Amino acid sequence: MLFNYWIGQLRLLIIDIARGTNIRKQLAYLRREQYFNSNEIKKIQKERLDRIFALAQTNTDYYRNYKSYEELPILTKDLVRKNEDGLKNKNFKKKLFKKGTSGSTGTPLVYYTTQLAQSFMWAGLLLSWEVTKFVVGDRIAFISGSAIIKSSTQHNIFYKLLNIKCYSTFTLNDENIQHYIDDIKKRKTKLIYGYATALDKMATYINNKMPEITFPHLKGIVSSAEVLTEENRKNIETAFKTNVYNQYGCNEAGISAFECEHKKMHLISTRSWYETDKENNLISTDLANEGFIMLRYFTGDKVLFSKENVCKCKRNYPIIDNVIGRSYDFVVDMNKKVLHAAFFNILFRNDPTVKQFQVTFNKNTIKICLNVDNTKSLCEYDIYLNAIKKHLHFEKYEMIFNTPFLTAENAKHRYVIDETNLAG
Repeated sequence: MLFNYWIGQLRLLIIDIARGTNIRKQLAYLRREQYFNSNEIKKIQKERLDRIFALAQTNTDYYRNYKSYEELPILTKDLVRKNEDGLKNKNFKKKLFKKGTSGSTGTPLVYYTTQLAQSFMWAGLLLSWEVTKFVVGDRIAFISGSAIIKSSTQHNIFYKLLNIKCYSTFTLNDENIQHYIDDIKKRKTKLIYGYATALDKMATYINNKMPEITFPHLKGIVSSAEVLTEENRKNIETAFKTNVYNQYGCNEAGISAFECEHKKMHLISTRSWYETDKENNLISTDLANEGFIMLRYFTGDKVLFSKENVCKCKRNYPIIDNVIGRSYDFVVDMNKKVLHAAFFNILFRNDPTVKQFQVTFNKNTIKICLNVDNTKSLCEYDIYLNAIKKHLHFEKYEMIFNTPFLTAENAKHRYVIDETNLAG
């Protein structure tokens, strides 16, 4: 056991040297900090807020005229896009890393982060995994799309060092599910981390077709990037015969939260200064990102905080009662082939003329609705339709431009709509 611990430390050391991060140090600190008393945690949080606001006032064009944090306007994704240069710390001398959100609303956001912020993010993630008794070096399965899995050479090396194997959810059909299950078992995987809907779909397959299968080496499952319902949790736990824990993050806002052994979700509050409005919309500032400063950022998620501040686990981070977040959907074609909705985000994300998208489908037809800026001919978008035809089979394919999108009852934009579910 001690040998495995030091091998894990060596893995983190190599990662930190290669990436210029300090994950190992931040993780060691968070292990202690989570048990600080609440007043100490609030003091650390406030000191970091004062520091980053002072940096924003002094070193950014966007915030230089504001006198207090309280008078700041809410920072939306559109404002970030329009004020990219104004949000950069002009005196930040270290490297900035270009990042993008998964685009769960159909509109990805490009922003910049720092080595310190990345260190905090991964330290928080590893801390959440440790609830399962995970040790760095344990074999991990990532079951997800672009919100979690990245495809660059650098990321592939990083995954190797952390002993992560990635399983894509873009085409999660029965054949792939069976292959994933066989490989996870053969590899003696100890931790599964992935999308709630993908894990639930795999669990349903197991419960229906191979309920007797066991995963003796599996320590636990951590669900992220989507809302985990209690129905999902029960289904997944029944199939994999292990505990499922929820994890919630919004990296551009400095948000990192995880469920403890008692299924209470704790927010690592020293990395963020957070608030919720009257409609429970989460607004937050990443206190670790001093290079690209986004104060009072509107995350787009709805979060309910608990009035409780005591947990049996003895952690003193704030407790989240419920994350009412966005969820990814699946598109199912005439042959019952399943394609993860994040596929469309990847398809359009490098085209600056595509401002927003929505996909609707029924048993026979798929419609791609695009909001575009009219700077190129509409026939040039046929390449996307051809790409979709390679992955999905329908009788009819349609591409529609600049028409009103369908909305949910609460007026939120939905990027994928299954019309067969609306018929009833």
